[in-house]
Amino acid sequence: MKRIGRILFCLLPLLLTIILQNLVTVPICGIAAMAVLVKNRGTGIPFAEQVNELLSLISTPTFIILVSMSYAVVAMVLFGVWYRKKIAPSQERIAVRNAFNPWIVSALLVLSVGLQYVISYLMNFIGVLRPDWMQSYAELIDSAGIGTLSPLMLTYAIVIAPISEELIFRGVTLGYAKKVFPVAGAVCLQAVLFGIFHLNMIQGIYAAFLGLFIGYLHEAGGTVAIPMLFHAFFNSFGTLASEAMYYHMEQPFFFLLWLTVGVLLTYTGIFLFQHGIRVRGSKTADHSL
Repeated sequence: MKRIGRILFCLLPLLLTIILQNLVTVPICGIAAMAVLVKNRGTGIPFAEQVNELLSLISTPTFIILVSMSYAVVAMVLFGVWYRKKIAPSQERIAVRNAFNPWIVSALLVLSVGLQYVISYLMNFIGVLRPDWMQSYAELIDSAGIGTLSPLMLTYAIVIAPISEELIFRGVTLGYAKKVFPVAGAVCLQAVLFGIFHLNMIQGIYAAFLGLFIGYLHEAGGTVAIPMLFHAFFNSFGTLASEAMYYHMEQPFFFLLWLTVGVLLTYTGIFLFQHGIRVRGSKTADHSL
């Protein structure tokens, strides 16, 4: 029973994130409703039209991103304190100031580009098998304004989301999972939960796949700061350079070319990362002498 309790406790961060999203969304929608009522007070506009105005407002990409940012900031604070107090003392094996070197940073850059290609092929393959999933995903992306390069969107995708999501999954969730499972099992569990967190099949599958790599980066790197930087790089390329990265991909030659490029970049990124960890370790050993 004690082991079952610990396993269920690994699910708590995901449950709290879902609850937190709703707790943040409700008051923001309430403020929007009050703003619409105040704006239309005394104008004689029918209540039904005011409701439609409110629904139009809360379905705009800007509003959705604002809600996402608000939730992510609250999550960043909550899980940051949780991680610092309960997980970091036993899990962080290296200080952030010593975590990076040029090899590691270069590796994260290369790996983020390689995985962009690999994951795009994974999504295309799933889309062929289940076009309905891909259609739902495309509609979600459009409604959420993810393709809109606004300052709010860039701030959320490149800064806030990487920090909050890494604290939740590679920080708190993985930290508790390692107390119950072997490292490989814990990495797999947090990857699955990371996929479930996205709440749609296409994003869920590729997020779980990506979560395996990020879990590896955390365990090999010894600090949650490394997954945070990788996540920021990955989101940056996906947000800013997605169209340029897949130029003429519909042609068979380029289709195979970019697949090959993605696999090679992913392998190169892992190789550089492992080399960077060895270089960092040797320097740390030299300083301790």
